[in-house]
This record gives sequence, structure tokens and C-alpha cells, in this order.
Amino acid sequence: MTKFNSTTAILSDLDGVILDLNYDMKFWQDWLPDALTLSSGKTRSDIKAELVAMMKNQEASLNWYDLNYWDEYFKVDCLEIIKAQEERCSFLDGSVDALNKFAALPNPKYILTNGDPRLFDFKSESANFLDYFDSHLCSMHVGYAKEQKEFWSLASQYLKLDLKNSIFIDDNFKVVTSAVKAGVGQVYWINKGRSKVLSNGVITYPTLAELVSAIL
Repeated sequence: MTKFNSTTAILSDLDGVILDLNYDMKFWQDWLPDALTLSSGKTRSDIKAELVAMMKNQEASLNWYDLNYWDEYFKVDCLEIIKAQEERCSFLDGSVDALNKFAALPNPKYILTNGDPRLFDFKSESANFLDYFDSHLCSMHVGYAKEQKEFWSLASQYLKLDLKNSIFIDDNFKVVTSAVKAGVGQVYWINKGRSKVLSNGVITYPTLAELVSAIL
């Protein structure tokens, strides 16, 4: 395992690492289909099938994460649909304790997310995750998703990062693979039920809490 010093940047994804990803999944699987069923006159099953096909077509692209894209495609306001729900985003078990341990370190700390910036801001009103980081970067700020190689060079310039002297944490295998190819010094994959080192050097942990306990 790579040791890091006080200058090593800590880069973390948000949803699925710090926040419960089920909140986002409910939007795609329930809240959006319900709204589209009412507005379109189509059946819920037809709407869900169309969503699955569309999302597969846009997977790993910036459109997949951009609520503006889906607003225009379906003629709805996705953010308003989310805001209309009683449920709000929440921290994953153990993530607050893990963030407190990171916060005690002098290292620069940043959130790198593919999440829509407007939804990111809305989530920050419910969960104080920004308190633990120096800044954040949404992929839409640079025009490329984290799965794309261009994201990393632009993120390095935008945040003045030395990628080799950085650790990166994400729950998406395509993203962590992209980070490895971009030259990030140490890459961690949060993958429930797994704890091993992959052939490409990615180290897996079931939760952020277990990762932090192992490296600090």
C-alpha cells in the first residue's frame, strides 16, 4: 500500500462513497418514472423501459449525469421532481467518522463528482459534506465525465493537483480504471463485499470507513 505524506491530495467521489447512492437510484427508478407517467400518458413499464435504453445509450458520457439533458429530452424539471420528495440524501454508515479522520489531516482534500452541479448544491443543504473538504469539482465544470481521460488532465489544472501524489476514492469501476490510466498515485475502489488488490493496482474496500481505518 502506498504511503502518503502531508502534501498528498485526497480526492473522493460523493455518491456511493460518502452519501447513500439509493437516493439517486430512487430518482431514476421511481420518482422520474412516476412523473413521466403522469405527464406523458405512457404506461409506467414503457417509461421505465425507455429510461433503461436511454441510460444505457448515454452511459459513461456527460449526458448521463446532466439533469439539463434529461430535462430537455423528457420536457420535465428533474431537480424540481427531486425537491418535491420528502426524502433527502443521507450519509452512508461510518462515512462521517471517516470524514472526521480525514479532516484532521493537513492534506488538501477535494470532492470529484460526476453529479449534476445543481443537484450537488441541493444535497449540500441536507448533508454537510462540504465542511470536510477544501473544494470540489463537478465533471460538468470541465466538460468531461470522470470516465473520460480528458477529465483528469483538466482536473489537475483546475485544482492544481499532482496526480501522482494523490489518492482517489470512487465506487464506480470504470472511473477508478480511468484514474489509474491517468496516473493517479493510489486508487481505491469502494465495492461492497470486497477487500483485495486488483491486477491494475486498485485496492478495494467495502466502505469508506474500512478504507480509512486501514490507511490511517
